[in-house]
Amino acid sequence: MATYKARLAEDLDRWIAQGLTPAASREAILASVAEPRRLDAATALGVVGALLAGVAVIAFVADNWDGIPRVIRFVLVLAAFMAAAAGAGWGALRERPILSNALMTVAALIFAGAIGLVGQIFNLPGRPDAALRIAGLAATLLALAGRSSGAAVAALVLIGLGDVVGRTSGDDWVRWPWLALMGPAAVVLAFVWRSAPVAHAAGLAILAAALLLLSLADHPAVEALFLVAALAYAGAAAAVRRLAGEEPAARALVGWFVLGALACYAGAGLAQDDPTDLPHRLGWLVVSAGAIALGRHDRHPTATGLGVVSLIAAICAILFDLGLGLMTAAAVFAVCALGALAAGWLLRRRARA
Repeated sequence: MATYKARLAEDLDRWIAQGLTPAASREAILASVAEPRRLDAATALGVVGALLAGVAVIAFVADNWDGIPRVIRFVLVLAAFMAAAAGAGWGALRERPILSNALMTVAALIFAGAIGLVGQIFNLPGRPDAALRIAGLAATLLALAGRSSGAAVAALVLIGLGDVVGRTSGDDWVRWPWLALMGPAAVVLAFVWRSAPVAHAAGLAILAAALLLLSLADHPAVEALFLVAALAYAGAAAAVRRLAGEEPAARALVGWFVLGALACYAGAGLAQDDPTDLPHRLGWLVVSAGAIALGRHDRHPTATGLGVVSLIAAICAILFDLGLGLMTAAAVFAVCALGALAAGWLLRRRARA
């Protein structure tokens, strides 16, 4: 995808040719626009290497666990964590944000592994879901302290794993997904930091929380809850879409919210007692077409792709429901095609007017 500066250069050339902008101002205008930093191959490999080094430390200590005295085990875990945290601080002081971000992520992973290892050292009883969630909260504090998007993503992953593990528990407070709070908080953090990775992780976290909450719902009209969730996702997509110009976090969230709306609407039909509900299937086609139109209008390929996939799924569901009624299926598709052509004609006419 072309950056804003590249698109601006093309627009300036067209404006200069049309006499709207003086040619002498072209370079000054382009120089005033900062080009976003791209992660080159060497830096990307360095970040991956740092993360793998952190995993290697945990694996090495765990593999030699029985042969290491307890005090030395604790010192090794603590030293590895302190070294990663100190390295992240040094990177921040040297104005090397990528190095600081990578090392802070490593520190979060080491801390997560250290919770289980220290529990084994001192024979402390515990629950896996609590350990994962505590590790996620610790990673959140590290992310806030070091402004680390990697640690924030690790925090959401750890808390999400804790929510999945906690589903088997009988305690309601454990089964309730913590991502329902951490996901929206991560959205705010993504906008404050202007971080697309955190926005992607937040979008996935909110979707996982919604599905976990819907799976816990013991309601006779559970399909209505799916529809409410779909409407909520549609409203969130419409709200964030207003900020999605060149805001990386907003553009990332639009795609996740569109996915949530499509998934929840599809789930409303699957949750019904009679899954062969033709009105729901027709609505599914309309919603999918709307996602495609939105993606094309906003030049958002993710939304367009999700709409296409949803449209294919809706067509397959209708064919499956109708069985051998191919003529009925053909009639339904013909009506939908005419509706789409009519809507496109009206939009084109409106645009020309």
